[in-house]
Amino acid sequence: MQLDAYGTLLELTWRWHQRGNSPDDDYWRFLMELVENAAKLWSKPDHGIWETRGKPRHFVHSKVICWAALDRGLRLAEECMRKAPVEKWENTRDEIRAAVECEGYHKERGVFVQTFGSKQLDAALLLLPKVDFVDYKDERMVRTTDAIREDLDDDGLVRRYRRKGRKEGAFVACSFWLVECLARQDRLDEARRVFDRAVAAGNDLGLFAEEYDTRYNELLGNFPQGLSHLSHITAALAIAEHP
Repeated sequence: MQLDAYGTLLELTWRWHQRGNSPDDDYWRFLMELVENAAKLWSKPDHGIWETRGKPRHFVHSKVICWAALDRGLRLAEECMRKAPVEKWENTRDEIRAAVECEGYHKERGVFVQTFGSKQLDAALLLLPKVDFVDYKDERMVRTTDAIREDLDDDGLVRRYRRKGRKEGAFVACSFWLVECLARQDRLDEARRVFDRAVAAGNDLGLFAEEYDTRYNELLGNFPQGLSHLSHITAALAIAEHP
């Protein structure tokens, strides 16, 4: 189970609405089902964005994207003048935020963490500002960005998270997520350095794999990987849009 699916669909629908494509009656009914599912399931453990093996856990990223499902559902209901259980959705949205800021935040380090009650980091936390859960320049997010950059570093690239056993390479998309965070925190020189390092993980045609082995300079995993390329574009835009 991956609970982030609900919020991802609502976020895309919100962006599509902002471009002049508002949901019709049938699609709104479908969206309400998605929001209701997010409201009902957000407190359950899941396998997260990385589809981790073993027991499901309370991934902070999954909780935040469920928060986004409620938030975007509320925004769409207001702007599109649609009927919705607004008070219920607002209460659930607030409940998710309170849980994340309490159980998904390590007070001593001042950073968000991978799962409730843990100390481990996860590169997916770099996505929290993209859904407006926290501002890029919020001190908590700046510290989280720096901690991920330090703890998950792999020769200038970024791993998804630290894991025992089976070795994997740096995750290309995560490296570009770091670029976007740095750029939107007005750390442009740092962003460009990480961007150049991540671009070097592509092949001679400029295509990216899912992962990159920094020891042997080899592309690993799915190739070409759509997520890597999408993240490359958003990172480049973040740098280009810097005032």
